[in-house]
Amino acid sequence: MNATNHFQRLGDQLLRDARGAIAMPLALAMPVLFGFGMLLIDGGRYYSLQSSLQTGADALALAGAAELDGRDDSIVRANRAIDNLVANDRRFGEGASAVSRSGISVRFLSSLPATDAEAITAAHVAPKAANAAFVEVKVQPVTMRNLFAAAAGAVSATGQTGAAAVAGFDSVACDIAPLFMCNPFEGTGMSIWHGAKDPGFRRRLIAMKEKGADYFPANRGYLKSPSGKSSGSELKEALAIDHPRECYRSAKVELRPGTVSSTAEAMNVRFDLYEGGFKKYSSDPAYRPAVNVRKGYTGAACNETAAYDPTLPPTDAANQGKPLGFPRDACFYTDSCTYGGVSMGGRIGGGDWDFEAYWKASHPGRSFPNGWKNTDENRPSRYEVYRYEIDNDLVADLSVGGGGGGKKGGGGAQESGAPQCYGGDKTRLSDNPDRRTFVAAILDCVSLGEEYDIKGGNSPPLPVTTFARFFLTEAVDKKEGAFMVELVELVEPGTAAARNVIRDSVQLVR
Repeated sequence: MNATNHFQRLGDQLLRDARGAIAMPLALAMPVLFGFGMLLIDGGRYYSLQSSLQTGADALALAGAAELDGRDDSIVRANRAIDNLVANDRRFGEGASAVSRSGISVRFLSSLPATDAEAITAAHVAPKAANAAFVEVKVQPVTMRNLFAAAAGAVSATGQTGAAAVAGFDSVACDIAPLFMCNPFEGTGMSIWHGAKDPGFRRRLIAMKEKGADYFPANRGYLKSPSGKSSGSELKEALAIDHPRECYRSAKVELRPGTVSSTAEAMNVRFDLYEGGFKKYSSDPAYRPAVNVRKGYTGAACNETAAYDPTLPPTDAANQGKPLGFPRDACFYTDSCTYGGVSMGGRIGGGDWDFEAYWKASHPGRSFPNGWKNTDENRPSRYEVYRYEIDNDLVADLSVGGGGGGKKGGGGAQESGAPQCYGGDKTRLSDNPDRRTFVAAILDCVSLGEEYDIKGGNSPPLPVTTFARFFLTEAVDKKEGAFMVELVELVEPGTAAARNVIRDSVQLVR
């Protein structure tokens, strides 16, 4: 084989060899593929950064909105919640620093535009804490370095992204009696959340509703039904039944003006008194009496009447030797009560009720329990005594007097605290809920009167300062018409008292 043939065959083999054919196209495509890869990486980084920012804004808005319960310090607490969450080590964008509080703007809003397409303006900003229902959080734009632009030598190799969120708070209250009273501490320099925890205040008697006495013009202490209905029959049913059927939004209660007849009969089913239109419910468990109905009433065939005069002190000759209900505070006997803010003038007693007279009349021969006496430092609330009677099986004790016992057919002057007239199964009487207690609204009447023109039936939706549980201390006298109560506890969101009553809702709305 000569050299010419050898090189000819070698050339033919090289021409037929396809190995490495992709090298050139690949070399040309590599910069393009690399660029697309960097774009994908940048896109993923941008999406991750924006998602992180949005998640952070959502969390901050929800944390702030959860504190917007209408109290005077709600905005302060909301800002504190946002500050504490920002302090967590949440990192966004470039570098090792966490997003700073200065990089977050917050606005508290009383309302929102009708549609999401409309911008939030200064007109929607809450003028004060009581009106704050929403919080808007904006995370200022965070810088991200663009790898593709940097590699390509672009003038700007960075980009920015931010996030915003709006969250709102709402609270729904169920099992609420359609009643309200004014905040007894408004204008006194003390908050109700502090004052209501004082044991001395909790034994003060409160005339929650008085005949002919208004909180606002023509408003006696009633609330409209949450559905807007305001008939007397619906209101009375809600006062009498164990679980009122409708729920109130805490930011929207309306006053029910005028008087309502026979509310005494509605409230008194709790005391084992079934009169007027409520006779038909005397065997209905939904209208059952309390476990303990001691009230100083006696009489034959369940037509009970007061054995004592609740408008006179238990030491008065007219009340000697008779069963007693819980005596009133001393100033109620002389119409000289002055405690509380201006809207509660004359409605709150001094807490100086005669415990010793009640105990001697209701549980003759038994010594005073728990060191309780008439001295202020040892005087219990009426509710404490009522619960002690239940918890220590003293409900059936017979009071002073002779014969009978207030039972059907009995005509004596004694009284037992056990229900006698309820026609249902007495062995299944439930103390859950306690039928001598009910939950009602407390309003800041002074500030509401200044902010709204509340006259007669003109009641816009009003914010509730708080809901509270009250103890009905005595049966309602039909002539006097007063609901005499003690404040047992505030029904605050997140507490045991609010279980099955307050239902909070915090949610993102934008």
